[in-house]
Amino acid sequence: MKGHISILIFVCFCLSFSAFGQTGGGKGGEEVRKSGEILSNLDTLMTLWYVKSARPAKSRNSENIYKYKADEVPSFSDSVYAKRIRMIQSPLPLAYNETVKAFIDLYAVRKRDQVEKMLGLSEIYFPIFEEVLDRNRMPLELKYLSIVESALNTRAESRVHATGLWQFMYTTANLYNLDINSFVDQRKDPVKATEAAALLLKDLHGIFGDWFLAIAAYNCGPGNVNKAIRRSGGKRTFWEIYPYLPAETRGYVPAFIAVAYVFHYHREHNLYPQEVTLPKFVDTVIVNKEIDFQPIAKVLDMSVEELRDLNPQYTRDIIPARETTYTLRLPAAKASAYSEYRDSIYHTYAAMLKAQNPNYNPNDSSGIAKITLKGAHSSESFGPKAIVKYTVKSGDNLPFIASLFDVSVYNLKRWNHIRNHKVGVGKKLAIDVPADKAKYYKKINTMTMLQKKRELYGHRDYNSDKEDKKEEKTVKTESQDSTATAEATSVKDKKTSAKKTKKPAENQSVAKDETPEKDDAGTPVKSKAGIKYYVVQKGDTLWSIAQRFPGVTVDEIKKANGLKGNQKIQPGQKIKILKG
Repeated sequence: MKGHISILIFVCFCLSFSAFGQTGGGKGGEEVRKSGEILSNLDTLMTLWYVKSARPAKSRNSENIYKYKADEVPSFSDSVYAKRIRMIQSPLPLAYNETVKAFIDLYAVRKRDQVEKMLGLSEIYFPIFEEVLDRNRMPLELKYLSIVESALNTRAESRVHATGLWQFMYTTANLYNLDINSFVDQRKDPVKATEAAALLLKDLHGIFGDWFLAIAAYNCGPGNVNKAIRRSGGKRTFWEIYPYLPAETRGYVPAFIAVAYVFHYHREHNLYPQEVTLPKFVDTVIVNKEIDFQPIAKVLDMSVEELRDLNPQYTRDIIPARETTYTLRLPAAKASAYSEYRDSIYHTYAAMLKAQNPNYNPNDSSGIAKITLKGAHSSESFGPKAIVKYTVKSGDNLPFIASLFDVSVYNLKRWNHIRNHKVGVGKKLAIDVPADKAKYYKKINTMTMLQKKRELYGHRDYNSDKEDKKEEKTVKTESQDSTATAEATSVKDKKTSAKKTKKPAENQSVAKDETPEKDDAGTPVKSKAGIKYYVVQKGDTLWSIAQRFPGVTVDEIKKANGLKGNQKIQPGQKIKILKG
């Protein structure tokens, strides 16, 4: 009896060894346990605030085409998995075996929450990856490698300090022209790092002539792959050299295949993308002058945290653009606002630096003149508070007012229940300021526009005699006009009384309203009763025109002029502005 048992054990061992040679391993679970970095990245992903705050998408019910229950975890036979993988249209030789099945179980069963969050993140990052891969004429399925490498965490860092979405080591990053210095680490830049990863994979494919060997070499280096090839007797496919690869790399390609399968068939496994708080639609602006995240966030009504998550390559919240230009990724709506308020952003930055260091010299290019801006001259610091009132004047906007009072646009809107970025002339704002500085902030309400600009940006930028005379002339003209109007009214009343004129009073009002005037930027406009007509200048947009007329929105301009959708306006075109 014992002899029969021994023979049976021997036969099972031989069958197991044969299956290992054909499929790449019969101990799939063991390979998953050895894949420490893959497991670690899945756990680290959950520490990101925009991942933790992810929520099920509104389309979840409509995507549930198989009518699963909310907590149902489907399972399938080996034949179904194998057939589905064969059905994936890919130039890569995707195969199914026990190790691949173990990784499918990891992603589709054990780490379901992480997968749904990665499905949501993929809607942000995969378009970037696909564009780069397509440009280099590489298989688009290589985008799934980023899931295995970093779980789509731009800040991922391995125990050997490989960093970013594509887990570049320092020396490899330098070879592929990624900048790494005290302020910038482009291994964390989604675009730059993807371009470098594509070139590296392309080079590795050129060495081995096989995409799976290139993927293995991406993980453990071409030297280890060549060593495995020699030990296998010159075999040239991943599954043939599988037993001779480093332990962690053996699970690397199976994990890649499993990710491709789960992302392709996620609905079949009752998995759906969760909505992360990172914006899907972003735009890039060019920065050619040193700037810190804080004034950008303050003027554009954003959080510094959001800027960090969109631009993780800037390791100290500063863009060191002095001898070269850098890019800044912003939500699409904020990118246009950045161009509009760029001068205000830089003036705010200079004011912050001067407040902490009176000797700060913006023209000193000997190095980054960075001073920590935390708590710099801000009325939002701790301590007793007072509330001051400010009446919005012509030419004001929320970022400008916020800068004057050293508060954020966000708080300014919150305190005064303002929902959009508009604020009408004459509106009274309540602003929290330090109690010991209330007297200073109260004076702002009595300042002229020139005085406010001097206060905010410095006398050097606004000290010309021309500006003084212009403002003095304006005040004088307004005084003269007021006196002349009073005299004219008196004479007119006497004539009206004597001659008993029959002209309606409203006609006189219309005639007076037709007097040409200018908007806040000095651009001529023509007016009629209740209506202004603005002549479009070169470079104008509906948004920039709306900014010129306090209380007027883009939708109101569109409605007044019969403009639909994204219909463009042309220089010279007359735009009707309905007065609020």
